[in-house]
Amino acid sequence: MYFDGRREYEGKMQEAKLKSWKTFCTISDGVNPRNLVYKIASGKIRTTTRMTALEKEDGTYTKDTRSTILHMLEHFAPDDIEDSDNELHRDIRKEIQKPLDTADDKAFTKEGIIAVFKTFSSKKVPGEEGLTSDILIRIFEVFPLFFTQIYNAWLKEGCFLKNGNIRL
Repeated sequence: MYFDGRREYEGKMQEAKLKSWKTFCTISDGVNPRNLVYKIASGKIRTTTRMTALEKEDGTYTKDTRSTILHMLEHFAPDDIEDSDNELHRDIRKEIQKPLDTADDKAFTKEGIIAVFKTFSSKKVPGEEGLTSDILIRIFEVFPLFFTQIYNAWLKEGCFLKNGNIRL
């Protein structure tokens, strides 16, 4: 379904580009289109990419960036409705409900954690919590056992931090 939609989208894009190019090349009001194309290709004129209007199924066009994006979402990312699932989709839904068997997960070690912390760039701006990599390393050096136990508990429970909140 996705690939069919993508193929259709790419085909329509190619058609629109060709139509636009043909229109551009037929400009006859004293402007030489080759001069403009040369300037664009040689980098003498900078262009910016903008979301343009799309033709809808009913023949109308989207009016602005917001309506274009909403139309794309409706067309290429339809609602997830279980009633319309085929056998493959039902199998995928069943698979993701099964608990993960992660017996191969190895426990975190103090050495492994500090090695990862040391790969962080000290020149990066701190995140929302205000901690730089240097601060994390110093805290870990003071409380290595505490942090190692926390990371291993999270690993065992399958619970990790995301944006400062514990996620299950």
